[in-house]
Amino acid sequence: MEQVVVDRNLIMLDGKPLALVTPSGLSKWKSEGVSFNCRYDQITEECEHKEKYRCLYKKEGSPDTFLLVNAPSSPEGFNVILFDQPPQMRH
Repeated sequence: MEQVVVDRNLIMLDGKPLALVTPSGLSKWKSEGVSFNCRYDQITEECEHKEKYRCLYKKEGSPDTFLLVNAPSSPEGFNVILFDQPPQMRH
């Protein structure tokens, strides 16, 4: 059972903090030939109370789970990238 806990400074999945990755970080993994895979989890978006999907990545050689986020653009930090439908991804 996966339990997600979110507070102001930390996002946890099953009691472990999630690492963060941006789209440019994914591009770097690709250019370096790092193998990774992703999955889409359905969540309820807090503000709109609508079902959305977020993307979680597993990178070869790392025990961490990475959450896809936009690069920080303000002092408040990052925003999780949410999708209305899970995109079809091919690596």
